[in-house]
Amino acid sequence: MPATPRSSSKQLHIHEHPLPPKPPEMAWRDYLIMLLKIAAELEQALMVQYLYAAYSLGGDDAREHERKVHEWRDAILTIAREEMGHLLTVQNCICLLGGPLSFEREDYPWDTPYYPFEFCLEPLTRRSLAKYVFAEMPAVFSEDEKKYYEVAKAAKRELGLHVGHPVGEVYDAIIEIVSDPKKILDSDFDANTYGIQASFDDWGRGYRPGPFPPHAVPGDAPPPHERKTRVIITQMATRTEAIAALKDVAGQGESPHHRAAVKDEPSHFVRFATIFHELQQIQKKNKKWSPSRRVATNPVVVEPGQVLKGSTPITAEPSRTWAALFNVRYRMLLSYLTHTFQLRRINLGKPDDLRPAIMSKVFGEMYNIKAIAGILVRLPIGGARNSERAGPPFQMPYTLVLPASETDIWRQHRDLVTSSQELVSTLLDPNMKHHKDETADGRQYLAVLRDLDLQSIAFIDEVLAGLRPAVRGGRK
Repeated sequence: MPATPRSSSKQLHIHEHPLPPKPPEMAWRDYLIMLLKIAAELEQALMVQYLYAAYSLGGDDAREHERKVHEWRDAILTIAREEMGHLLTVQNCICLLGGPLSFEREDYPWDTPYYPFEFCLEPLTRRSLAKYVFAEMPAVFSEDEKKYYEVAKAAKRELGLHVGHPVGEVYDAIIEIVSDPKKILDSDFDANTYGIQASFDDWGRGYRPGPFPPHAVPGDAPPPHERKTRVIITQMATRTEAIAALKDVAGQGESPHHRAAVKDEPSHFVRFATIFHELQQIQKKNKKWSPSRRVATNPVVVEPGQVLKGSTPITAEPSRTWAALFNVRYRMLLSYLTHTFQLRRINLGKPDDLRPAIMSKVFGEMYNIKAIAGILVRLPIGGARNSERAGPPFQMPYTLVLPASETDIWRQHRDLVTSSQELVSTLLDPNMKHHKDETADGRQYLAVLRDLDLQSIAFIDEVLAGLRPAVRGGRK
């Protein structure tokens, strides 16, 4: 199902239940920041669910359509990378408006009108794909896009009535408010925040923003080497720049009517709709075929006997310890990411800026999450009679609010690395009985991680020594 051009012909609607209006007790800027915060949480929630679905792909059944499953995995991982860019661009817009940055997730229950469906880590199935199609679905379709309209209807039928709102509707509301100078004043935009916002130069790392040659015309495809991934990370200083950035993000994901005509790339909706349609066609011939391993739904690390509704406790060893290690590294990733914004705010342009080192750690934790997830989807979740695999839990920490002082932030980083070291030591203990599906590569990875963490502790100790007041006369 290739991407099709939009036209101005008759529009087809599939979801017409509007978002609620602004509460009367909220000012417009406050309400806009709330919507942007919700958009950021949605981007992270979708990114995590897409990663889980992509990691689940594989197993015995998948070999029957191995090439197609690899294509699906690549497409979903590409979307997840682009969602990370969306998350950072939304944070930049919050920064421009003077709001509090946050990398939290699921502060609202799923059934508020701003969320498309209940957050759920689950393997890739036709039903989970239907959720992703719905989340990324545009508000309207042209007659030229009727085939995608039919896929969207099929996805919504698969889900029944238990859905909220497509994410694009949140972006439509945000863009409408930002564009209205009567609601958001020119003075509400702080151009001085431009330098402390996330930039593509910092975070692009091998991705290009998709520049087109000067002779490009509407409808031109992106250059061949840029078609796979276009990570959008846009700084902004004005209303015009904010609107352009938000339209670019929405157009790539959920609202193709915002997309500039020259950027004729398939939206996230089109990519998920294509996978949904292809899976439908395969399962028409074989209803029992699955592209995924039998990974658990919502795997969690909890105390023995504790029950969390809708989740699956990881009880088998070494799976439980691997999952705990995953959660520590996920928290480290989010903590480092939050710290990058704070460091840029206080150290911009200073020669002793530690931000590049922290950013390097962010990229390192992205690799660690991928590596540990690849191990967890092969490990059992429970006893010998339970054939389900564990999967990465992506559990949120009790808080992502950083301590008030820079010294205490670095102490927290050190605590997390130390926690990781203890879990690694447990997994490398000769008395740990490793599962047959846990390859030797996993233990080699742990040995390397242990050495890197020792280097990290030494680096943090040097930073802490530099942050502490000098000792005079035996006293600080």
